[in-house]
Amino acid sequence: MSVRLKETLYKWLYALPTLILIFFIFIIPITYEIWLSFHTKVIGGEPVFAGLHNYQRLFTSETFYKTILNTLIYSFSSVFVKAVIGLAVAVLLNKQFWGRGFLRGFSILPWAFPSFVCAVLFWFNYDYRGMFNFILKSLGLQPIQWMSYENAMFSVILLNIWHGWPFFFMGYLAGLQAIPVDLYEAAEIDGASPLQKFKDITLPSIKPVIYTVMLLSLMWTMGEFTQIYMTTGGGPIDATLTIPIETYKIAFQTEVNMPLAAAYSVLTLPIYLILIYFTLKEMGE
Repeated sequence: MSVRLKETLYKWLYALPTLILIFFIFIIPITYEIWLSFHTKVIGGEPVFAGLHNYQRLFTSETFYKTILNTLIYSFSSVFVKAVIGLAVAVLLNKQFWGRGFLRGFSILPWAFPSFVCAVLFWFNYDYRGMFNFILKSLGLQPIQWMSYENAMFSVILLNIWHGWPFFFMGYLAGLQAIPVDLYEAAEIDGASPLQKFKDITLPSIKPVIYTVMLLSLMWTMGEFTQIYMTTGGGPIDATLTIPIETYKIAFQTEVNMPLAAAYSVLTLPIYLILIYFTLKEMGE
């Protein structure tokens, strides 16, 4: 056996446990889900082949398009604001000043809370007599019906932003600390302003970090279930109905229709696969 063949076999042997794990927790479930989406099945009964019936139902359903739109609005709005806040705080706390360590630790506190804790906390504060309206009235402003049809999407986005922005902060801060100080010193000698240093040194240096963190957060936010389910349940009506919430309701509540829920997931799977591809590509560069 040649040395090159041995090295190739050793590489595959090292990767074999991971490949087996991926096969059982990723390949098999997705394959079964795709297979199930082409069938109809009642609880306790045998699957019956139905062709494209489940997909036809979804494509002719207004709710399907509404959930996709809600998911995109919820995800992209949340990620954009989290990215801006995280970058601003990271740049601020990357500077040298007294108490910086305490503020860094304090800043990641929202991220340390589980999603269900954040949901319960905001659910109480969103009450008409809750803390948020108390603050508004103290400032001389009118209280808000946070969970009304008009404000529900804004409310769940605000919750997700509060919980998720420290993830951006930690990623950006790590990227900022990897930038050589010599670059900033050379820029100062050349007379560059703080804005020029930020635009020409900081942003290009942490561009891969920004890209990776945003893609990871976008995937997680699109799949967010706990926060929305525990605050609005996808309502009022369908104001905050997203893909994970509607899939859960179809599978376990409104219809108890696993094949239809599987078809729902299969149709939205390409979105996640594209995001995963670009994330892995960026992380590998």
